[in-house]
This record gives sequence, structure tokens and C-alpha cells, in this order.
Amino acid sequence: MEERRGRTGAWSTTLLLLLPGFIGVGCISIRMDSEVYGVVGESAKLWCGFSSRDSTSELITVDWSYRPQAGGPMVTIMHYQSKPYPTSVGPFKDRLKWEGNIEQGDASILLEDLKLTDNGTFTCVVRNPPDVHGNLPQTKLTVTLESLTFKFTTVILLSALVFIPSALVSIILLIRMKGAIKRERARNQKPKKSPIEESQDCVYKENVRTPLHRTSSSEKTTGCKEWLRITCSDDDDYD
Repeated sequence: MEERRGRTGAWSTTLLLLLPGFIGVGCISIRMDSEVYGVVGESAKLWCGFSSRDSTSELITVDWSYRPQAGGPMVTIMHYQSKPYPTSVGPFKDRLKWEGNIEQGDASILLEDLKLTDNGTFTCVVRNPPDVHGNLPQTKLTVTLESLTFKFTTVILLSALVFIPSALVSIILLIRMKGAIKRERARNQKPKKSPIEESQDCVYKENVRTPLHRTSSSEKTTGCKEWLRITCSDDDDYD
């Protein structure tokens, strides 16, 4: 029993000694852009922001790592402690530049002369003792031959060149069809003449029953009834 009490007292003493250390350990918060886009030959900034409950000191470190898009292990490409130490070997040699400001919680880097082989995932790890544990966000870099803005503008331009002429032709056809429909309606709504009115437009020769031509409304012609009257008058004079 005494032996157990002695062990319990030893554990309690150990916990009391370690407790201040655990209380002093915090979690650092790290933030990164989820995706970054770049164009071959240009530069891309890989942003990394962090916040710690403790003030920064010379002990703070930053490690940037990279994993290719095809897969593989993470490779450290830059280490920072008081000053940056970019990698001197590999595909990122002489293409990395420190863009951060530790006092402002910025641990960003700049990747110059982008290549298609740079596509992959980047990770930024910041340690500010005793804040050494935290989340591990990642940034996915996508490098293309042309900017997405240029591609979008090109698509809009080509669409406009095809759509605008088609729209103009359609509008012209609709206008013509509308005019033709109006003329057809006006023609159908024109009042028709009765058979009597039609007969009044006939011009006959003497002893000929077939009409020779149609007369316009402005012409003064002898109608069928007038022709009969004149014929009858001539017969009376002859008698």
C-alpha cells in the first residue's frame, strides 16, 4: 500500500512539473489559397498567412514543401529561419523568392518563370515555439499556356462573330415576313364588287356580247344598261 502511494505521489509530482509546459503549448493557425493559377513564363505568388498567440521571435521557422501533380513524396523547397534558404537543387533552383513578412504574419513566396511541370500541391508549415502544432493547408498550382481570362475573351469574341450576323439575318427575315403578312391581310380585306358593279365595268361593241376590257374607276365608259338604252333609242328613231 505504501509503495502504491509512493508511485501515485511520483506521478502527481511529474504532472505538476509538466503542466506549465503543456499550458504554454498553443496551436498556430495557418491560411493558404486553395487554388492558384499561372501562365507559362510568368510568376505566381503562393500566399501563406499565419497567426500565433505568442509574439514572433528568431525561433520561428517556415518550411515550404511541394508534391508533383503526378504524385510522390513531399519535397522541401524553402526553409526560413531569420532569413530564407531556397533550395539549390531540383526544378525550383533559382526560381524561388521570399515574399513574406514574419512580423505581419506573412510567409509567402514567389515562384518565377512558371513551367507546366510546376503543377502540383504546395504546403506551408509555420512553427513559432511554443506554438508548433497547427493545421496543414495546401495550395494547388495550375499552370497553363494561356491565361484563363484570355481564353474566356476569345470564346466571347468568337461567339459574338457568329451570333451577331445570325441575329441580324433573323431580324431582317422577321421584318419581311411581318410586312408580307400585313400586305396579304390588306389584300384580303379589300371589298369585292357585286356582279352588278362588275357588269357596269364592261364595254361592249354593237351586237357584241363579250366584254373588251376592264375600265378603271377614273374612266367614263358606257355601261351595259346604257348600251341597251342607246340601242333602244336608235331602234325608235329608225321606226
